[in-house]
Amino acid sequence: MTSRTAVRSPDDLAQRLAEAEATIQALMSGQIDAVVDSTSRTPVLLAKAQEALRESEERYRQIVEVTTDGIITIDRGARIVFANRRFAEMLGYEPGELISTSVFDLMLPAERTVAAEAFRAHGWGIHDAVDGILRHKNGTEILVHIAGTPLVDAHGRPVGHLGIVRDVTERKKLQAQLMVSDRMASVGTLAAGVAHEINNPLAAVIANIEYVLESLVRPPDGGTVAAGVLALDPDVRDEIKAPLDDALEAAQRVRFIVRDLKIFSRAPLEEAKGPVDVEAIMESSLRMAWNEIRHRAHVVKRFARVQAVEASEARLGQVFLNLLVNAAQALPEGRSSENEIGVTIRPDGECVVVEVSDTGSGILPENLGRVFDAFFTTKAVGVGTGLGLAICHRIVTDMGGTLTVESRAGAGTTFRLMLPIAGDLECPVVGPVPPAASSGRRGRVLVVDDEQLVRQTVTRVLAKEHDVVAVSTVSEALALCGDGARFDLILCDLMMPDKTGMDLHRELVRSSPAQANRMVFLTGGVFTDRARRFLAETPTEQVEKPFDAVNLRAIVRRYVH
Repeated sequence: MTSRTAVRSPDDLAQRLAEAEATIQALMSGQIDAVVDSTSRTPVLLAKAQEALRESEERYRQIVEVTTDGIITIDRGARIVFANRRFAEMLGYEPGELISTSVFDLMLPAERTVAAEAFRAHGWGIHDAVDGILRHKNGTEILVHIAGTPLVDAHGRPVGHLGIVRDVTERKKLQAQLMVSDRMASVGTLAAGVAHEINNPLAAVIANIEYVLESLVRPPDGGTVAAGVLALDPDVRDEIKAPLDDALEAAQRVRFIVRDLKIFSRAPLEEAKGPVDVEAIMESSLRMAWNEIRHRAHVVKRFARVQAVEASEARLGQVFLNLLVNAAQALPEGRSSENEIGVTIRPDGECVVVEVSDTGSGILPENLGRVFDAFFTTKAVGVGTGLGLAICHRIVTDMGGTLTVESRAGAGTTFRLMLPIAGDLECPVVGPVPPAASSGRRGRVLVVDDEQLVRQTVTRVLAKEHDVVAVSTVSEALALCGDGARFDLILCDLMMPDKTGMDLHRELVRSSPAQANRMVFLTGGVFTDRARRFLAETPTEQVEKPFDAVNLRAIVRRYVH
């Protein structure tokens, strides 16, 4: 089978054809002269001429038909005179179907107007290379790069145009995907940084509200506040406590939003697969999509108890979020009580099934088979890129699962994920720290954090039970330890300007290993490669900001003996 070879340019093709024609013309010219000199040799010379002509035509055919690009010639009226098989295949036609067709009829209306104007403006003798869009026979768009050159007759008069057409659809799709990926990576980096900056003041807000609420309780026996009674007049107490409870609830909502933001902003290096809780990720995704959902539909959850699945938490959350937003956008605004988005999680043998359904208008049968194709979208221009479902399909496939769709026009749509369970692995459950009994003595705690609000808040939370020293830099902490100060616990921010908590840990491992073993890191977010590697390789305890005051006290008590 003859392999296809690329023609470098229209001029290259024209040169090859000219050489072939020149050869046959020279041969034919010599043969005609010979016929005049010796008529007895006419049959032999004519046979040679015919053979040379056949060879020339075969060479021409091979050049044109085996190239990887489409080749067309058009006359001065822009009608197709010739189209090679590759060009016809590109657009879903047989070559003969295209003859006499105006090349403008193969374009979209907007492209057709621009191309026709350029065709008239440039005239003949202009060499052009342009990007454009042609319409496939089935209606889809084909992105092409067209390189053209004029064709002239033996007297140099323009007779048409030769064009080499290259299908660049896949290349353009890849470029667009790379742009989207790059943009998402930038947004993710920004989101991680914003989450870190929010967590520091948020930690102070939550801990101080909890502190004030606890201060409304008077210990009946002079002990801790845990089982006290409200000291104020009941009316005054309720008047103060109610807004504080509301403020704490609102702050906790912000805490969940920031935590969800951190999940969805994780970079690829953070995406280690492991057993993940499908229900927890779905709840997080529902919170992230709630603003899109709330004005369009009410959500019906059907959650059964299921095992963990082996997946990347961030990427699975990305899939859930995309499906939820798509479901919401399939529904009209303003009728949330009538429209429904159903979310189902259930076991199915060795898999976990997750379904996201809507009661929208459904997907037309002719579009159903294309919903996972890159760049296919039925949304309005500017609303969707057509990449979301294609990316979701790839993510789920990479996890060893499947993503399918069922829909009927007028009867809604259901997207179904089937994810393999993570064997006997259990989901890691992050819950309250088990309470530790007080040792009866005051401990010594060193707090190292560059945020003054955090230092003040941690000091306020712990000062009733322990002696707290708070510093803002690693250098100050090292100076204290170097002067012989010893602490039951060092609470240290992981990420700080100048020297970080990682630097403090490294120095203490060298100079005071016992103190290094008593470090617990406070972190508002881990968004550098170094920090991720450090936490993966160093067996140290971590407390995420915003922290819970009760849990923080419980952690400290474990270190105070």
